[in-house]
Amino acid sequence: MTQPQAELLDLYRAGLKTAADLVKTSLESAERLQNQHLVAIRSAIDESSKSAAELGSAKTIDELLALQTRLAGAQFERAISYWGDLVQITTENQRKAISQVQEQTRWLSEGGSAGTRQPQGKAEQKRSA
Repeated sequence: MTQPQAELLDLYRAGLKTAADLVKTSLESAERLQNQHLVAIRSAIDESSKSAAELGSAKTIDELLALQTRLAGAQFERAISYWGDLVQITTENQRKAISQVQEQTRWLSEGGSAGTRQPQGKAEQKRSA
């Protein structure tokens, strides 16, 4: 195989590896988001059951209003926490994707050819160490 063909093959391989790494990162992100949704749903179900029990035990309108105020505050805090977690996960996923693209770009700019090694993901680096 000639040198240009070998370099083209290396570039093609590198592109496929980058695409596979980005897909993996995306799927891991979806899994983390799914788990976060499940935790939030379980928490909402538990809190709903507790709230229903507390509402049933209120004897006066003042107790009902105080309970409603407390429950609204707790729900607001949970909603803010949930959205904060979503932003954190999204930011982490974007950081990982950008890091992968930068690593691939750096490898290509350093002349990633048949004689040089393709960049490794963090998991591969730990295994090879």
